[in-house]
Amino acid sequence: MKKYLIISNDLIHIKNQKISSDFNDTVNIISAVEKKFQIFLYSRISKSKNSFSSFIKKKIIRVNLTDLFQLKKINIFMISITPRNFIFLVFSNFILKDIRGYVILRSNGHKEYYSKFGIFGVYIYNYMFKYVIKKLKIISVSKNINNKKNNKYLFPSELDNSWFKNKKKVKTKIPLLLYFGRFRKEKGIYSLIDLIEKLNIKFKLTVAGDDKSILTKRKNISVLDKITNKKKIFNLYDSHNIFILPSFTEGAPKVVIESLARMRPVIVFNEISHIKSNFKGIFVCDRNVFSLEKTIKFILKNFSAIQSEMKKNDLTTKEIFQSNLIKILNV
Repeated sequence: MKKYLIISNDLIHIKNQKISSDFNDTVNIISAVEKKFQIFLYSRISKSKNSFSSFIKKKIIRVNLTDLFQLKKINIFMISITPRNFIFLVFSNFILKDIRGYVILRSNGHKEYYSKFGIFGVYIYNYMFKYVIKKLKIISVSKNINNKKNNKYLFPSELDNSWFKNKKKVKTKIPLLLYFGRFRKEKGIYSLIDLIEKLNIKFKLTVAGDDKSILTKRKNISVLDKITNKKKIFNLYDSHNIFILPSFTEGAPKVVIESLARMRPVIVFNEISHIKSNFKGIFVCDRNVFSLEKTIKFILKNFSAIQSEMKKNDLTTKEIFQSNLIKILNV
């Protein structure tokens, strides 16, 4: 059986054949790899169960640097390029000598580091990036992240059949807007709040994410804590009529296909226009009040027709994503 050493920066909890993390895509990736291969895992250790979990069939063996001396003929699978992952890979290269495998890029690190740290952040990420891709092949969730010739592309998804059932109708009299994601600068949530308060139409915005204490209360804006229960997530999408993703950088955000699965149109801004691709129901606008207001009015006026078009979307499911990932790693 092929062996993989998974390198992750996330807090991961493993107990009683169950793995959990605060990042659903991390659990999705690891549970997929575990189905086919023997897994050794290097990650930060969570002492308690996290938000998202999955059952595992085989034992996942945790390792540290000293354990690497005992491993032979093992493949590397790195989940994202981070300083912690990078340092571990460098030491792995000295110990294992001939390392090979893959790194999956879930977002555009160059743009993320620029939004967080400016041009200095780009230099840091670029140094790590160049080292990693000399050792590992790239699996990218979008050509917008990296379009090298030998890249493998993989559209991520956590959708199962339940996402397409019992979809509810919603009123379209006024904009019922939703942002569901992390409260980070690069995610554009603060930019969105400043922008949306200048709208000349009645609206309601719900913001759901990490820690609601980060955001102050504002008129017409409701702030919710992180939601992880699937039924509550369904209700969250279903009780709004437009999803807004204000990020400045994205690869293939799962919230977009989740919203499309629940038949809710999506608005994004020009910076991430690439995620529209061939999807029906995604609208790109400029990051200003006039363009946003015009787009909102158009969607609400043509809501039924837009939903009819959205039925044509061919959305990748979790099963397809995991199957495609296994095929890549099994080569």
